[in-house]
Amino acid sequence: MRFSCSSLLVAAAFVSKVAAHGYVPRLIINGQTIPGWDVTTDGYTTPQVPLRVVRATKPDSGYIADPMSRDITCSIGNSKLPPGPITATVAAGGTVTAQWNTWPLGHYGPVLNYMAKCPSTGCSSWRADTGAPWFKIQQHVYNNGEWASDTLAKNGFRYDIKIPRNIAPGDYLLRHENLALHGASNIGGAQFYPVCIQLTVTGGGSLNPSGLGFPGAYRATDPGIHFNPYQGDAANRAYKPPGGDVYPGLN
Repeated sequence: MRFSCSSLLVAAAFVSKVAAHGYVPRLIINGQTIPGWDVTTDGYTTPQVPLRVVRATKPDSGYIADPMSRDITCSIGNSKLPPGPITATVAAGGTVTAQWNTWPLGHYGPVLNYMAKCPSTGCSSWRADTGAPWFKIQQHVYNNGEWASDTLAKNGFRYDIKIPRNIAPGDYLLRHENLALHGASNIGGAQFYPVCIQLTVTGGGSLNPSGLGFPGAYRATDPGIHFNPYQGDAANRAYKPPGGDVYPGLN
């Protein structure tokens, strides 16, 4: 099932916050609002949970602590929950806005974005948790004395993700991630909040990047994961996030 933005106008109210952490209950593409995954309702809908372009997160909005878990690919429960046959359409070069329900100030860290091209059979039965299909498209880290996560929180919990203009058209997973470092001075203290969005990219070029695996791209001892964000401005400006650089040649 393929959803175009024009058919997905939503008048749903914004749902209450859960715990201190966040999830993505809606997206905005081309000015149109699309339902994401709401952990407070969608997993409990009977007789069948709804199909969403944001992959399900269970059991709550908590974080992933082990970067080698298969849940690191998309969300808590990614290794157990079957995805649904649904995508949102976006033009190459367009923007996907992730609307988080909340994000607490002081959960310092980068915001990282990756994509992976789905196989010819589509995204609906593909977990993307083996091999190395992923590539980094965008990252925001620390700028003007502020972590990207705090910038997101101050921007109404919104984050704009630019889809590369020159990637090949087709079905993709977009992996959007908040990495909270407030406890990361201890190994195992980093908190990962990945969200996967199923997209159909139109237009574009011929570039077919890959090279990263989730799990596999991160290690608990990586300097961008085992990091103390309270060392001061100089250390924070020198911070290098995990997952390497943005894939070269994207535009």
